[in-house]
Parts: sequence; structure tokens; C-alpha cells
Amino acid sequence: MKNISIYRVNAVLLLGILTVVALYYGKPFFIPLFFAIALSMLMVPVSNWLEARGVGRIWATLLCILIILLFIAGIILVISLQAASFSKDLPQIQQQLQQTLDNLQDWIQQKYGVAPEQQVQFAKEQISKISQSANQFLTSVVGGFFGLLTSFALVILYFFFLMWKRETYEQFFLRVFSSESKPATRETLQQITKVSGQYLIGRLISMIFLAVCYGIGFSILGLKNALLISIIAVLPTLVPYVGAFVGGAFPILMAFVSGSTGMILPVIIILVAAQVIDNNIIEPLVMGNKLNIKPIMTIFAIVLGELIWGIPGMILFEPLFAVIRIVCAHVPKLHPYSFLIEDDQDEMKWLEKVKSVLRK
Repeated sequence: MKNISIYRVNAVLLLGILTVVALYYGKPFFIPLFFAIALSMLMVPVSNWLEARGVGRIWATLLCILIILLFIAGIILVISLQAASFSKDLPQIQQQLQQTLDNLQDWIQQKYGVAPEQQVQFAKEQISKISQSANQFLTSVVGGFFGLLTSFALVILYFFFLMWKRETYEQFFLRVFSSESKPATRETLQQITKVSGQYLIGRLISMIFLAVCYGIGFSILGLKNALLISIIAVLPTLVPYVGAFVGGAFPILMAFVSGSTGMILPVIIILVAAQVIDNNIIEPLVMGNKLNIKPIMTIFAIVLGELIWGIPGMILFEPLFAVIRIVCAHVPKLHPYSFLIEDDQDEMKWLEKVKSVLRK
């Protein structure tokens, strides 16, 4: 304990506080930039593949942007088509919901002797108590969503210049450090790009797998607008842990209001089964060790990201923690921080065998 300097501790705390303050007040700048960096790491292999076949750097970058736009447009088109079909069933859903509420009121009156008028009054009182916090949460959600939309053009602009002159930024970091540190710096940059790209591709494959499983399962059950419900249930899974629960609430609600009550349990079984398969088979195969972060650190990243950047922070802070871990692992004085963040669980033996077979 004598070797620990109080000045060093204060310096670390001050650096952390200043970093949080800078990230919070600079979020209009940092959020689009970080999304652009993440997309760049995802599309670098695509650009390299195009350039290896004679496509110029600018045209390869523009084709990458076109791929991103087409992917987003495809999702929006599917949601729009399904939403049009959903709107036709809305009156029936409202009628079913009203009938369910009436049945619930009758059950409460028979069971506890509370009149429907008293139930409505009690519900209004409870809603008024939580309305303020609910409004704040809804404002945060809507603000984060529209913030992403309004910043999308800036993200594409950042993406273009990051992809077009990507060697320049690598050379910048190499020149910042001494010649002795250049090999370690180059290795650090390569690891950051590889891990981030692998995570993003893995997350995309995981979401596609869940959407297919949900869509097939809900269609077999006869749940109306199964494709739309599946997409809405999958989109929140961009946020680790929390997203699965948020997304799963919508199919359960739709099964409750649009179908028989006997459909709720099968919907829950489909949601749980798909998540179990995804978490234990799909994600380990397509992501490997993913970001190699302890589960508790992932939760810290989600909570801290929501406090600082809202919903974008919940998406971006997990890979950001992985970048911090990689940097700390290559700086001797920061090794304790890397040890604190890094996941110490060994890769499952069955996964090692599968990977060895796939390499052959």
C-alpha cells in the first residue's frame, strides 16, 4: 500500500471524470463518429475484396455505402409492408383487448369484490404516479431514435472519409508512438479492427437467426403478422441482455390481445428456445470469444452507456469497453485494468472441436 501514490489515484479519478464529462457533452459529435467507426470496421473486408478485384478505393467505398443503404431500406420496406397488413387487423386487436380487459375486471370483481369503477379509479391513480418517470423514459427513447435518424447523414459522411483514407489514420497512430512501439501499435490496431468487425458480423448473424426462428415459430402458431412481430422482437437485441427481454415483450403482448390465451405459453417457449440456442451455439460459433469482456463489465457498459448517451450508448459502449481492454493489454502500466475487464472463462471444449473441424 505504501507504493500507491495518492496523487496517481487522484489523477486516474480526474481523468475518468473528465472523460465522462467530455463524452456526455460531446455526444452530438461522438455518437455519429463512433457509429461511423463501427461501420467502417465492419465494411473494411468488403472494401478490400472489391479493391482486390480492380475496383478503385472511392468506388469501393461508395459501393459499401450502397450496401448499407440497401440493407436499411430492405428492413424499412419489410416493416412498412407488414405494418400496412397490421393496420387492417388493428380494430380486431382493439376489440380483443377491450374484451380481455372486461373479463379481467369481472374476475377481479368476483374474486375481490372491487367494482369496475373502483378498478378504473385505482388504475388512474397508479398511472398518474408513474407518468412522470414513464414520460422521461419515452422522451429518452424517442429522442435517441430521432437523434440517430437526424445524424445518419453525418454518419455516412464520416464513414466515407474513414474508409477512403483509412491508411492515413493508421499511420497517424504509428507516428504518435516511438519506433520501438510501432509493432505493438500495429498489432493493437489490427486486433481492434478484427474484434470489432467480428462482433458486428456475429451480432448481425445472431439477429437474422433469431428473426428466422421467431418468424417460423410464430407462423406455425398462427400468430398474425408474424414477420413484423419477429423483426420488432429482434431489433432490441442490439442491446445485450436487456434487449432480449424488451423485444420478447411485444410478441407476448400480441399473442395476448390478438389470439387465445393458450397461445401465450407457446410464444414464450419459442422466445426462450431461440435465445438459448443463440446464446449457447450461434453466438459462440460466429463471434468466438466476442469482445472477451466479463459479464459484469458488459452490464456496466450498458448502464454507463445509457446514462451518458442513452440508447446509442447501450449499443456502442460494449465494443468500446473491448477497445479499452485491448489497449490496456498492450500498455504494461495498464495491464491491471485489462485484467479487470477481460473475461477469464475458457472457451468451451465442444466449440474448440467444432472450430478445428471448420478450419480443416
